[in-house]
Amino acid sequence: MSSGIKIADTVKEVYNRISMNSVKQTKLKYGVFKFADDGASIVVETTATNADAMSYDDLVSGLPKDDVRYIAYDFDFLSKDNVKTSEIVLVSWAPEKSPIKRKMMCASTFNALKSALSVSKNVLQGDSFDEVDSVAALEKVGGKPLP
Repeated sequence: MSSGIKIADTVKEVYNRISMNSVKQTKLKYGVFKFADDGASIVVETTATNADAMSYDDLVSGLPKDDVRYIAYDFDFLSKDNVKTSEIVLVSWAPEKSPIKRKMMCASTFNALKSALSVSKNVLQGDSFDEVDSVAALEKVGGKPLP
């Protein structure tokens, strides 16, 4: 089901800066996306570089308790071979106290967002912290926490 909501070009640009390995632009650690005030598109709410980034759990726990958000986060972990690595985790946050219409918009737009960003793995959806916290992210990427 398509929601008809547009994904702003800046959302795609932020995601590309999270996944990039370029010296021309500063790499981003994460981006938080929300619905525009008019509800017609998904826009960038905030971003952070590695230098000023919150930890994954701090970012997730600071999400609104009554509104939906999406997060793209370059998540650091140890691989099964104990090598430090990272993968981008895409999170859909729709807490129970969100208005029903917003939760429906969030769910129906998530596929469009994944498609626009070419994301097919490391996706989390949740309405409570324990569904999208670092334990859930580690399970999704198949890794272990950093020491």
